[in-house]
Amino acid sequence: MNFMRRFFAIACMIAWMPAGSVFAQRAVERSEERAAARARAAEARAARRAAAARERAKAKDTPLERWNRMTPEERQRALAKLPPERRRELQQKLQQYRSLPPEQRQQLRDRYQAFSQLPPEQQSHARQLFRQFNSLPEDRRPIVRREYEQLRSMSEPERNAHMNSEAFRSRFNPAEQQMLQDLARTFGSSP
Repeated sequence: MNFMRRFFAIACMIAWMPAGSVFAQRAVERSEERAAARARAAEARAARRAAAARERAKAKDTPLERWNRMTPEERQRALAKLPPERRRELQQKLQQYRSLPPEQRQQLRDRYQAFSQLPPEQQSHARQLFRQFNSLPEDRRPIVRREYEQLRSMSEPERNAHMNSEAFRSRFNPAEQQMLQDLARTFGSSP
């Protein structure tokens, strides 16, 4: 009888051994699955962070930098969407930009960066000033630009004194005077 009990106990243990190892193996598999899921989630988070960083970098880029990053096919598609006059104008400006020395290109990028830091209402006012400047007759633009360059290098009291001088008032009409004053107040670089 004792032999029978021992035999039965051993048989039960032998029968339970595979079941125990199956349970243990399932626990290991579940643990591995959880680890793989955590790794996938971490990769997804890293990919989202990288994409967000790329988007932030793109947002800081100037339109010209975004243009330069485009493939030739993307550029052609973008140009094809524009009206012919705007397309020609854009192509001319791009050619002018490409012909600038590197330091002048950097200045333009810096100016754009400064512009993009302005609050929306100041950006709107600045756009209005640029339109006003661009609507000046061809012969007046270089004169106004030179005067602006001179004004921006002055301190506030010097600028005010200069703008109140008879020489300044006789050289520029009231609209140009106001535009120069607004440009000097808003920007630290020429239009």
